Amino acid sequence: MAGQIDKISVKTGKISHVIYIGNRILDSLFEKDEIRNADKVAIVASSRVFEIHERYIRSAIQHMNEPEIFLMADGEENKNYRYAEMFLEDFLAKGLTRQSVVIGIGGGVVGDFAGFLASIYMRGIRVIHVPTTLLAMVDSSIGGKVAVNLSAGKNIVGSFHQPSMVVTDISFLHTLDDAEFKNGLVEALKHGLIGDRSSVRIFESNDTDSIRDDKVIAQLITQSASFKAAVVEADEKESGRRAILNYGHTIGHAIESLSGYKDITHGEAVALGMKVKLAVSKKLGWLTDDDIKRIGVIFKTYDLVRKDVSFAPDEIIAHMQYDKKNAGGKFNFVLLKGIGNPLYNQQIDEKVLYEVLEESFG
Repeated sequence: MAGQIDKISVKTGKISHVIYIGNRILDSLFEKDEIRNADKVAIVASSRVFEIHERYIRSAIQHMNEPEIFLMADGEENKNYRYAEMFLEDFLAKGLTRQSVVIGIGGGVVGDFAGFLASIYMRGIRVIHVPTTLLAMVDSSIGGKVAVNLSAGKNIVGSFHQPSMVVTDISFLHTLDDAEFKNGLVEALKHGLIGDRSSVRIFESNDTDSIRDDKVIAQLITQSASFKAAVVEADEKESGRRAILNYGHTIGHAIESLSGYKDITHGEAVALGMKVKLAVSKKLGWLTDDDIKRIGVIFKTYDLVRKDVSFAPDEIIAHMQYDKKNAGGKFNFVLLKGIGNPLYNQQIDEKVLYEVLEESFG
C-alpha cells in the first residue's frame, strides 16, 4: 500500500506537470488520466530493472490500455541513434499513434532515451518518467532534457521535451547497489553546492548508512528535486541561470567520453569534475580553506571521489571541445564564489585549467 506522497508542481511556459514522490506508489499513480486517456502505452524499461521488479511493474500496468513492453539494455553505449531507430520502428509496428504515451522505467540512460523517442516520434508524443536510480530521481528525470550520444560525445543530439508526469517510487532504491546510489548522491550534492543548502545539511547530518533510510532519502530527494524544478521553471531552455546545473559536468562528460562510458560512472566523473572546479575557485580566491575542508569531509564520508583515475590534461581539454565556448583560448565554466553561490559563464584561461588538471590527475 502507498503511504505519504509528496508532490512537486513544475510549470514551464504553458506546460505543467507534477513530480510524485513516495514508497510503493506505482499502482495508484498509473490510474491517472495522463495514462488512462492514451490509446496505447509503450513501456520502455531497463532490462535489469524489469528482471528485478517484473512482478511489481506488471501489477501496476495490468489495467492500462494495450501496454507494450520494450526492454532496453543499460549503459551509455546503448543510448545511440542506431538503437533509437530500432525502437521507433517497433513503435510503428505496434501501432503507436500521436495519442499514445511512452513510460520510461529505469535510470538516467533509459529516461533520456525514452524521452528522446517520445520527443521525435510523430513529432512528439507524451512521456512519463519512472526513475529507478537516485541519480534519475534527483536530476535527470527533471527538466525535460532528452538526448542520445554520438561517438564524439555525450548528449550531442537531443531536445527539450517535458514529461506529463514523474513518478518517483523510492522502493526501487531498496535494490540499488552502492555504486549507483553514490551516483545520485553526487548529483544531490551538486545541487547543494550551487544553492540548495538544506541538502548540504542533510549530507552533514548523516553517513553512508543513515542516508539510505527511507525517510532520510525521501527528504533528500524532495529537497533536491524541488531545487532543480525551481531552476528549470525560471529558465527551461538554459538561456541563463539553468547553466548552473552543469556544475562539474563539462569536465565530467569529457572524462566519461575518454573512458568510453565503461570504466567510470557518471557520478564518479562528475565528482572529479566538481573537484577540479573547486580547485579553480580556490585558486581564484573564491573559496576558503574552510569551504574546501567542509566539502572534502562530505566527499570522504560518502566516498564520492575516486583516486585511481588519471588522464592527461591535453586529453581532457580535447574532449571538452563540444561543451566549451571558445573566447580567445578561454573556457566558460560554472564556479563557486562560496558554498551555495554559483557563478555561470565564468571564463577560465586554458593555462590555468591545464595547471589544475595536472595537479588533479597528474
